[in-house]
Amino acid sequence: MILRRVLAAMILFAFAIGSSLYWADWTLDPRTLAVNCIVAVLGLVLLHFRWRAGERKIVTPKQGKDTFS
Repeated sequence: MILRRVLAAMILFAFAIGSSLYWADWTLDPRTLAVNCIVAVLGLVLLHFRWRAGERKIVTPKQGKDTFS
């Protein structure tokens, strides 16, 4: 579960940095980099809450044992 979040963060930030470099003709533009990183963080927050809601519904074996015993 944590691996999915780390992988998503790496992909989002790689695309944020890559697109910033691409649109600035391979030079570092702090404004576009900042905007892209903010959008990547917002995407991570959205994914986190979406995945957390789905993980809450999953019953672990311990919870199942406590419920049905």
